[in-house]
Amino acid sequence: MWPHPENLPSKVSLGGSRAEQAAGQIARLAAGALAGERIGSKDDLRKICGFSVGTMNEAIKLAQARGVITSRPGPGGGIFACDPSPLSRMNGWFRAAAGDHAAFAEAVQIRDAIAPLLIEEALRQMTLADQETFSERLWEVRRARNSAATSDFVWACWELHAHLAGIGKGILLDTLYLSIMDVGVSYLRAVLEATAPDVHLDGLAQVMEDLVDALERRDRDSAVDALRRTDPTMILSAPPPPEV
Repeated sequence: MWPHPENLPSKVSLGGSRAEQAAGQIARLAAGALAGERIGSKDDLRKICGFSVGTMNEAIKLAQARGVITSRPGPGGGIFACDPSPLSRMNGWFRAAAGDHAAFAEAVQIRDAIAPLLIEEALRQMTLADQETFSERLWEVRRARNSAATSDFVWACWELHAHLAGIGKGILLDTLYLSIMDVGVSYLRAVLEATAPDVHLDGLAQVMEDLVDALERRDRDSAVDALRRTDPTMILSAPPPPEV
């Protein structure tokens, strides 16, 4: 249901391999330890993370390549935390964020903070061709909402935001924003798979309408407001009843 048909331009691997998931858990364990501190043996980590021996061996290789741990053989050996670069820490955080409510909430806070920068950059660079693309993306959102296909709808919203991010020239800003979007989709996926709740697509669909309308009118404040109201978990809540 969830794998996207196209390669995503962001840094987060949605629905990644079990080795990727295990490497993310190892990174989080290492992040909570001091540099050089032993966090356990391979077998300790395998039991903590709940993965097979083969998966854990691959995960340790990934975590080592990313600079978050070192492995030492022999007596007194094991897996030790490193002091990775800020970029490695950030990438490790994103990879480990799926299904974590606290990580999702933090990602939303960061998104809200950078929303004005993203909108201002998009409005500076937006062309008539971009406006036409927004209309096409919005049509896909409407189609998916009308067909009640949850996965298609979520990805249609994602692609609309991906185009927004792609308009600007700030590669760091765009990549950060798309990674935050991936955290939201990862978290939504985890909740849906865990609880299978009823979904309600109209609220998020209306936010997409508001965002495109504000961009077309070049209304900076309304576009920032719509961007900050974008929350994939909106589909988990029924809309409030109309005021009488």
